Amino acid sequence: MAKKNDVEVTVQKTEKVENAKTRKQQEEAAAIKKRKEEADAAAEAEREETARKRAELEAEKRRFEEQKKAEEKAREEEAKKKAKQTEAMVAAGAALAGGALKKGGSFGKGLIIGLLIGAIASFAITRILFAQPPAPEVHYSTPEDLEEPAGPGYTALDFQNAVLGEASEHQELVVMEQPVQMTTTVTKSGLGNLSVFRKTKTITYYGTGVFTVDLKDLDKDHILVDEKKQTVTLKVPKPTLQYLEPDYEKTEFEDTDKGLLAWGDLALTAEQQNEIEKSIDAQMREFLSQAEVQAQAEEFARMKVWDTFQPLVTAVSPEYKVDVELE
Repeated sequence: MAKKNDVEVTVQKTEKVENAKTRKQQEEAAAIKKRKEEADAAAEAEREETARKRAELEAEKRRFEEQKKAEEKAREEEAKKKAKQTEAMVAAGAALAGGALKKGGSFGKGLIIGLLIGAIASFAITRILFAQPPAPEVHYSTPEDLEEPAGPGYTALDFQNAVLGEASEHQELVVMEQPVQMTTTVTKSGLGNLSVFRKTKTITYYGTGVFTVDLKDLDKDHILVDEKKQTVTLKVPKPTLQYLEPDYEKTEFEDTDKGLLAWGDLALTAEQQNEIEKSIDAQMREFLSQAEVQAQAEEFARMKVWDTFQPLVTAVSPEYKVDVELE
């Protein structure tokens, strides 16, 4: 209730107005919520795909290492086998030479036989021990989709710079507009404050409260990058009622109720009208500060902030999600 000289203003009721603007806001919020769900699901899918490729690559590498060890072992076994064959050839040559000597052959003939057998043995030993078998063919090749995933290619600073660059374009981010209407009773006392001279008029005022999120002080400390959870958390201020825009053209005036001896319409001086408008502004602001309205503004703020910055974060890495916290 406000009173200026002989004029008294009583607020009958104040309520939110649902119109095309508020319905559009609700539709936009619902669309953003759906995009957020889709973006979060896409980020999760990207993470799973990267994890799958890494797991397949690790399994393929293990298979390759196991195959390489098995073939190395086979080469060693083959070398041992040939070494034993060489030992057998040497032993056979020695036995042959010894047998020839025992049979009483000429010394020269035995010597020639011994040298010949020794040469054969030496050739076999040299071939086996010094001519290593060719490296086994490795039946492993990394498929194109299993190539070693590149490093992340980004840092926390990349996310922060992307967000701050966009924030500089939105110093005050408008997140909600809430129209309101206030029905009042304006009473002007008459002569001697007697009811017979009193005039009363019901007037309905309209206005729109505009809520914004202040991004001017956003810095790197408000952009938290969690590499383990692959999230970028934006800490921004809670939305505030930036201004109240009255719509005096929509003001509705009902007929004046007059006392028995009251004449003419209810007339206000410029000063009285100014005081009434100040009172209406203050009471509309008070209404828009209620918890219910603030909660709705905060819901819209989370959606709007997410929608503004999520594409920038995704452009740096499609595996990262965006969370918004209001401080």
